[in-house]
Amino acid sequence: MIRHIVMWKYKAELSVEERNELFEKLRESADGMNGKIKGLISAKLIKNVNPAEKYDLCLYCEFETLEDINAYQDAPIHLAFKDIITGNVFERACIDAM
Repeated sequence: MIRHIVMWKYKAELSVEERNELFEKLRESADGMNGKIKGLISAKLIKNVNPAEKYDLCLYCEFETLEDINAYQDAPIHLAFKDIITGNVFERACIDAM
């Protein structure tokens, strides 16, 4: 099993209300990936509640193989998730780990 972990920081100009709305849209989108992408075991969006930490959001996914992660990148439902987040964050970090 491979864990695909991606973290983002919200753009500073987003209000608390906009951040909360964005989180809900992204959570629904991440939940919608479950059971619809070959090799994806699970996907979950997580909100950071500790303001002292650097990142605000985390997408935690589990895949069967690294090849499945590569195929997921072009899956329409994943591209829809990316469309929602693009323009609302300014920093990203990612790790694929066993």
